[in-house]
Amino acid sequence: MPPDSGTTKSRSLTNREKQLILFLRKLDWGEVKVRVEKGQPVLITEAIRTLKLDEEPVAKLEKKDNKKLT
Repeated sequence: MPPDSGTTKSRSLTNREKQLILFLRKLDWGEVKVRVEKGQPVLITEAIRTLKLDEEPVAKLEKKDNKKLT
């Protein structure tokens, strides 16, 4: 938490905070991970692809995928 988080004094947003808000507003859906250093956002990581892993052997999964393509 920033050191003055307990006060009622208002602060203006930093450029990094504004960029984070704009990024989130443009995001249609999904999940993001934000890296914060010294109370400021410095990096946004957005997952591009999510894949659920199954317990089935890989050979069975490859056969299923091939059937869907034909």
